[in-house]
Amino acid sequence: MAFFHRARSFFVSIIAIVFAGWCCLGLYSYFTHKAAPEFVVDSVQEQQTFGKAINVEIRAHNSYKIGVVTATLDDKLVAENWVKAKEFKTQFSIPTMALADGEHTLVFTAKDTSYHANSSAQQFQICIDNAPLNAAFTNNDHIVYQGKTLHLVVATNKRNATGLLAFGMRTYHLTPTAEGSTSYECFIPIDCEAQIGEQVLTAELQDLAEHKAKISCHVSVKSFDFPKQRGFSVSEEKVAQEKEAGLSMQKLGEILEKSLAESPAKKLWNGPFLYPIDVLRVTTPFGEIRTTSVSGRYLHKGIDLVNRPRSIIWAAQHGKIIIKDRFFTTGNTVVIDHGLGVQTLYAHLETFADIEVGQVVKKGSPLGKVGMTGYANGYHLHWELRINNIPVDPTEWTSLVY
Repeated sequence: MAFFHRARSFFVSIIAIVFAGWCCLGLYSYFTHKAAPEFVVDSVQEQQTFGKAINVEIRAHNSYKIGVVTATLDDKLVAENWVKAKEFKTQFSIPTMALADGEHTLVFTAKDTSYHANSSAQQFQICIDNAPLNAAFTNNDHIVYQGKTLHLVVATNKRNATGLLAFGMRTYHLTPTAEGSTSYECFIPIDCEAQIGEQVLTAELQDLAEHKAKISCHVSVKSFDFPKQRGFSVSEEKVAQEKEAGLSMQKLGEILEKSLAESPAKKLWNGPFLYPIDVLRVTTPFGEIRTTSVSGRYLHKGIDLVNRPRSIIWAAQHGKIIIKDRFFTTGNTVVIDHGLGVQTLYAHLETFADIEVGQVVKKGSPLGKVGMTGYANGYHLHWELRINNIPVDPTEWTSLVY
């Protein structure tokens, strides 16, 4: 029995010593810890805009227990969470409806439970916006013809809003008419064979505080009497040569479709578009109904411009070259992206100027010389303007400033 009593006393002593050591170590840390708490604030960024409430999560994985996390708005305590843990997630929801719209200072502070009550803070300048988002079309009388461009402008009371416009089976992005503007615009291509009649167009916008506005209007699509052409022919020998020399038109279509995802979300152009050559005459207007042995019956969705053979072709507007290659039908071809999905195509060039894909060119920059490469039987320039890969009448863009 004496042995067991001595053993128990020994183990009790050991436990007491360990406990005393642990207490001493704890007391040592309590009195000596001086590192500031570290924490992460989620869902809040500098100059962020909030409406109704500020919802935020704070995370920490600290070396010493954090006792309390507080939030102050303009030096006024608005939230306090006692966490008392080294590792935690805590959430705040701070109402803002009673605050004035405009800029405010939001500060989060964490304080540990050590003797020194070490603390650290993170400060953010934020904006409060509880005003509703108002939106209206600047013109409610929308009439557009097949093959033309429908230009929509939405006036709002907010900057930096985002919006989508739905028309037909497609959606389009609304973009500011200028930097910092409260007006937003959209360019909608009306296909040459678009269904005629009245259709509903809907725009949905959202501001930085996530207020939303939805507006609608009616658009009347009118038929356009496109001229007809008897057609023309290209020798079988030339057709065979062009098929051998150029890429397929399917390849051109694939490149154009893919390029839309990379089109800048802003205008690269400024002012009206230029005719890309000194025009002696227009041999084929936009939308002319043609019949050829290669393509059958189709609508000519560009314009054919004539000047002297090998005369200079220039860029109709500022933009970036996205295609410089040879294709079966269009021959030597250049395509320029002008932003917002607006692109111009120049076809049948005899030779290219000293340009490369990816190069930014200015309005009037040389692109090449008038030729008859591709499916062509005479020297001319085939010129197209496409919006979201749908051709529209380019002459409209030379007379109007979009």
